[in-house]
Parts: sequence; C-alpha cells; structure tokens
Amino acid sequence: MKAVKRNGISWFLEDEGLVPLIEGLVVGVRSRRTHECISQGSRQVFVKYFVEKGIPGALRNKVCPRGKKEYILGKKLASLCIAAPNPMGYGIGRAGSFILQERIEAVPFRAAFDDGVRREGLLDGLALLLKQMREQQVRHNDLHLENVMVSGERLYLIDLHKTCIRRRRFSTSDELVNLTHALTMIYDGLTEDEKSRFFRRYGRPDIRRPMEEGLLSLWRAWIRSKKKRAFSSTSKLVAMGSRVCVRDSVGLGDGRFLGLIKKDKKVIVEAHDDHIRKVYRDRRRLAKAWEAHVVLEYLEMPVGPRPFYIQKASLFNKGYIAMEDLRGHGAELDRFLDREYDGMSPGQRRRFVDALSRFVRDLLKKGVFHRDLKACNLFVLPDGFRLLDIEDVQFRLPGDEDLRRMFVQLNTSIPGRITGPERIRFFAIVTRGSFLDRKRLFRSVVRASLEEGIVYEGVAGLRRESWQGRRQDPPPRSSPPLRRQSGPPSRPGPYPR
Repeated sequence: MKAVKRNGISWFLEDEGLVPLIEGLVVGVRSRRTHECISQGSRQVFVKYFVEKGIPGALRNKVCPRGKKEYILGKKLASLCIAAPNPMGYGIGRAGSFILQERIEAVPFRAAFDDGVRREGLLDGLALLLKQMREQQVRHNDLHLENVMVSGERLYLIDLHKTCIRRRRFSTSDELVNLTHALTMIYDGLTEDEKSRFFRRYGRPDIRRPMEEGLLSLWRAWIRSKKKRAFSSTSKLVAMGSRVCVRDSVGLGDGRFLGLIKKDKKVIVEAHDDHIRKVYRDRRRLAKAWEAHVVLEYLEMPVGPRPFYIQKASLFNKGYIAMEDLRGHGAELDRFLDREYDGMSPGQRRRFVDALSRFVRDLLKKGVFHRDLKACNLFVLPDGFRLLDIEDVQFRLPGDEDLRRMFVQLNTSIPGRITGPERIRFFAIVTRGSFLDRKRLFRSVVRASLEEGIVYEGVAGLRRESWQGRRQDPPPRSSPPLRRQSGPPSRPGPYPR
C-alpha cells in the first residue's frame, strides 16, 4: 500500500497511480459529509469525506477514523462475496477522514423499486442480499433503501462504516435490525403475495411477525424524533424567531384579514386573503397540531391542508398555524353528500365510495389515524380527499375500539339516505386484508350506530335524522327510502340485514 502526505492529509493508497488524482482534490468542510467524483481518463474514483466535529469527533478520528473503517469493511465484505463499491484507499486529516472507492453507475434501490419496472426481481434481490448478510453475520446499522444501490442485476451496500461483522454470534436482534431498516420504506406498499414471496426467498417465513413488530417500534421512534425537531431548523423546516416555516412555503401566509369563519372553546378560525389562520387557545393543542403537520410533511403525505408556518404563542398573543385555504375548491363530506348524492348515478356513487374507502384504508395502513373522523372533518376535492382538524391526527395503528368509534362517527354524521349497501361497501373495503374479527366489529358498529341519531351539517344548515327515515326537521329535498337495489326492503338502521 502506498503511503503519501498531501496538504496535511495522510493518504494510504492501493495504487500509486491514484496519487495524481488526489493532488487537486478540493473538499468542503461545512457539511458533515462531502462527496466528490474525480477522474483521470477513463478512471473514475468516488471520494467521500467524513467531517468530525467537537471533542467526540476528534477522538473518533484519532482512534477509529471512519474513512479507514469503511475501507477495511469494504475489503472484508468483498472476501464474503457481498457486493460493495471496491475500496481503493483512505486518507486521514486533522478535521476528518476520507474513503476512495470505485465509482459505480447505480441508482438507489428505492428509486428503482418505485419505477415498478423490475419490482419482483428487485424484491427477490433484496431478500437474497439480506439472506447473505444473515449467513455471513453482517449487521448494517443504517440499512435504509438509499444505502442499497442497484446496478444492472446487482445490489451494492454503501455507508459501510455503519456496518459490523459478528464473528461470535449473530442474534435475532441483529437480523431484525437489517430487516426492519431495509423494509420500512416499502413494506406498507407490498401486496400480501409479495410479502409472502419475500420471506420465502429470505428463507425464514417465521421471522415475519417479529419483523412487523420491529417495524412498528421503528416507526414509533421515527415519529418521536420528527416531533422532537418540529420547532427547529431541519431539511423541511426553517426556524425564524417565534415562527417556524415549512421550507417550501417561506413567504406565504401573510395576507390581510378578511373575516371570522369559526369560533369555539378550542379554536378561532380566521380567513385571510391568501390563507386560513387557525388560532389555538391552548398551547398544548397548538403544539400537537404543528407536530402532526410536520410529521405528514416528512412522510410526504399531502392528506391535510398544506401548512405554511406556526406562530408560537407569547405572553399576550395566542399561537396559530397558517395554512392553505381549501374553501372554494370543495366541501366537507356531509355537505358534499347532501348537495350531490341525489344527482349521482349508481356508477358515480360506487366510484365515490370506492375512492373514499381507499383513502381511509391507506391512511390506516400507514399508521395515520384521525381520532375524530366525523364527516365534517373529511374534505372532498376534485382530486381526492383531505383531513381537517390535523391536531386530532395520531400516528399509530388503531385497535378494534378505535375503529368501532370511527365507523360509528362516520355512520352517524352523513345523510340517512345514503344506502345500506354503500355503507357496507365502505366498511368492507376499509377493513379488507386486516387481521380484525370483521363480523364482530361490523355487528358492534351496527348496534352502536342504531343507538345514536344522525346529525350532520347540510346545505341548509344542521340536520337531525332518525334511522327509520323520519326527519326531525324538513329536508332540503325529497329523498328515497333506504332500500336494497333488488329484493326485500332494507332493515331500518345503518346497514341492511
């Protein structure tokens, strides 16, 4: 190995021909890690610079430089026939260390998988890579799918300094770390057949349930970390004094006041000419709302009004969140149905129910649960649906009682003339593929719904109805009785018998 010193950096190179390549190397020191590609003729080398800061970083750079560690691990993985960029040398300086690797033409696994072109083959390749890592007792502590690269038919591991090889014992915990980190980005989007196929290729179908529990634990930790940083400058946020803005929305939400939309014990909702301002009387509820908005931003799930910024509460002023104004583009679900339902054809009704069902089902599958999902908190837009009252969004998998309450709330807050078969279809699609006792949950929802009346906000104002079809105040228009499309009359209530 060739040892040379250039510009205060000690280089250890496998090939003397690399010396001219590092002569003009320029690296930044402002970011934690800097990447650069250097070339000489047809030869291309990828250089990664690890910046060390503070006393802990200085000690690490002295005892175990990350550039050297990545070089050594690259060599070990090559001996185990696990693909990784070929290490060509490393360097150690006062402020950090370097790794020199062969540059490979590759794309991150997540990007290749999302293209959907070779979905099955990529999933098989990931299963075999993880199986190989298990057999060779290799644990990667940050094995998300941006650290797995795809080049042709081959998968490469990168960020090797976060890898260790367990020579004595590779525990179930080590195995689950690899699996959960690798699958967390894509698991919710896999079909049941794809999940079963993956674990067969991996060779351990029995590890599926512990892995899914591990995913849930990892999800909770990730949510906590994003909430903790909701009031700091991050890749998504900019903290500016008493205001924290979503980076993509800096400069929005400062229009003039137009009028009051809503006022109750918890919030005041104001209309401004370029945004809606939701003023919270309680600081805790304000913080919960903003944290939920921030987590949805990180999840890249535009399922609520687009948030612009939070103005923190002060001694004399209550805090608020400025957000997108959805008015004029759609309507709350109860008002939308009261206005549009009677004019819909059977096909239009079916497509609407299917779209709403998929929206709610996908939220629940991704661990996004709204604990006050009345019809007035679902907003209907031409391109889909949005959740309102984001402060009531929780990031967890709902239990049976949560789902019972959710279905009852929706059942009793939409017009009574919505037919039983349509309500059943909504229930069936939302719960499809779950491990719930669907029959038991269904009966529970029916009983609880029958015990309550129907209350919703219609076109002409607040409406109260009974399940027997007798309105307690005049309807805005006539409506057909609740009946099946064919066969005997439907049973009075939220669903037919």
